[in-house]
Amino acid sequence: MVMLGLLICILSVYTLSLGESLAETAQRQSSYRLTVNETRGTIYDCNLLALTGEQERWVAAVAPGVQTASDLSRAMGSEGVAEISSLLQNGTPFALSLPSNVSGDGILTFQIPERYGDSQLAVHAIGYLDGSGHGVAGMEKAYDTFLSEQKGEISVLYQVDALHRALAGETPTVTDTTYLGKGGLVLTLDKRIQELAEQAAEKSLTKGAVLVAEVPSCKIRAMVSLPTFDPNEVAQLLEDEDSPLMNRCLAPYSVGSVFKLVSAAAALESGLTPDVSYECTGSITVSGGDFHCYNEESHGVEDMQSAIANSCNTYFVHLMQQVDPSLFLNMAKRFGFGSGTQLAPGYVSSSGILPSESSLRVPQALANFSFGQGELTATPLQILGMVNAIASDGEYTAPSLVQGTVDASLQTVSGVEEQEPTRVLSAYHAALLQNFMRASVEDGTSTKYSPAHGGAGAKTATAQTGRFDENGVEQVHSWFAGFYPYDDPQYVIVVFSETGTGGGPTCGPVFQEIADGLWELFLSP
Repeated sequence: MVMLGLLICILSVYTLSLGESLAETAQRQSSYRLTVNETRGTIYDCNLLALTGEQERWVAAVAPGVQTASDLSRAMGSEGVAEISSLLQNGTPFALSLPSNVSGDGILTFQIPERYGDSQLAVHAIGYLDGSGHGVAGMEKAYDTFLSEQKGEISVLYQVDALHRALAGETPTVTDTTYLGKGGLVLTLDKRIQELAEQAAEKSLTKGAVLVAEVPSCKIRAMVSLPTFDPNEVAQLLEDEDSPLMNRCLAPYSVGSVFKLVSAAAALESGLTPDVSYECTGSITVSGGDFHCYNEESHGVEDMQSAIANSCNTYFVHLMQQVDPSLFLNMAKRFGFGSGTQLAPGYVSSSGILPSESSLRVPQALANFSFGQGELTATPLQILGMVNAIASDGEYTAPSLVQGTVDASLQTVSGVEEQEPTRVLSAYHAALLQNFMRASVEDGTSTKYSPAHGGAGAKTATAQTGRFDENGVEQVHSWFAGFYPYDDPQYVIVVFSETGTGGGPTCGPVFQEIADGLWELFLSP
């Protein structure tokens, strides 16, 4: 009995010892994976210069220990460390953003890309993300699935005890696949031109838009909408009365005299010559309604060229009474008015408003339409397409914003098929319109804003809106749209302002600065 009792005791001690050993082994074999950062596909300009992820920040993987708080205080200060005291006491490894690099036992630091910089370029074209990291606007939304698939991460694998505390003496394993985030979307934007356009716009415009496109492809090289916004701080802007999240390049507005280019094209294509003359006295009466030139200015005898240069309303009211309304309306449609442009999947500009053919049979409606007023609204993007067609000798190509996609080694995965241009007016008539626009720059409403080199063709507009401020002054929309340089058009520039005193004084300086900048960047010998 004694021997049996001793045997039972020995077996019990052995069992307990084995259990403790197994428990210790299990504890040492448990692990904890900490995700430090996740990447998303990059958005590039046409030269594969990154538009997202340019700015970097420090992030640490922290395994709390005796000296951790002291080490972190060098970068965060004592107050910053106090804010994370609960994480330090918990003992589980955690990720922490830092203002600078820091070293210490149990601290691994990494430089990771920020999605958006402090002064992010092209925010309206790029868009922004929601709290879960998915796109909700712009290209981020249009290509959300694709950009999400270009996913990489930095993770750290720790050996931990049962309480998820990192085991002393065990070296954590770091896995870095962030290079996969180099795959992404390539836009037609040119970073240098985008910077130039944003700088010029911010000097003169409060609410408005600027577009720059290449001739004849109509690939958008710059897209600017003001006011701008910080894509890292979107929530507080949702109720902002200035609507900074709206892309004004794609929104419809009253057009005004820029539309006279369409009127002139319709008149020429219907068989009228540029020599058709009319004596402007400052106003014209149509079916009992009076239509005036801006500020009721009297221009005297005008032909088509001088009427474009001087932006004479009454000339075009008289001229378009000689053109069939259906032909006039069709010309506007061929230039892209009345229909939206798809820039990316699900990303379509507003179509604006075109009057119906039946409404244009009403003389006063036709008179308003003749110089871009009445029901007509259009987007800066549509004006861009119209001017590009004129600069491209009468061939229309819809504006585009996406060039294709690339993999992590920046090799092309897919490209966007080049559009076939559509002829909307003869090359001869397009050349006449180009000459009319040059006259506007050299002798007309655009003359003060001629570029320093190369000449240009342009058209201004001051569009009535029917809205008045608290002082009873009507708010007008201001436009300045043209091509540059004159003899060999390379770029189309459209400048729009929701406010201002007129297309020339409000928008002209922006056009001029961008044209001069393009000369210095690309065209100067």
